[in-house]
Amino acid sequence: MRITQSVRGMLAAVALSAAVVLSSAAPANAAITVTLSPTAGAVGTRVDVLASNCDKDATGDVEGTDVSFKLPKNNNNAQGSFTVTNDLKPGTYTITVTCDGDTASSKFTVTSGTGASTGGGGAASDAATVVLWSGAALVLAAAAGMWLLKRRSGVTAA
Repeated sequence: MRITQSVRGMLAAVALSAAVVLSSAAPANAAITVTLSPTAGAVGTRVDVLASNCDKDATGDVEGTDVSFKLPKNNNNAQGSFTVTNDLKPGTYTITVTCDGDTASSKFTVTSGTGASTGGGGAASDAATVVLWSGAALVLAAAAGMWLLKRRSGVTAA
């Protein structure tokens, strides 16, 4: 059986795709990584901390301060938060997370001024707000569609 040029190309593409997927998969004992959101903020800002690949409860602390926090296990990650206090002067701090003996860190920059009292800032999104605006857009689109259909059909209202 002869393999045509197009079949050979397709087989090569499948093999290359499989190699990329297998090489990008995280190993079973992947090191933890720390992600901060946001990465900068003023006093009053709530900072969400995610420790990826941490399948146990973890702890975190802010370098050179008394600020510490817990990160409860959540699936294969640990999640927690802390609030920037008056003790944190403007500058860059290392946030360190310890998970089952492993440590990882990320940088957070404290800015001058004060943050939002909610900790989310002005650009914070709320799932209920998204649902509300999506629903309003659907209702508006349906009303406009009905108006256009009625206008084009020439039917008068009873």
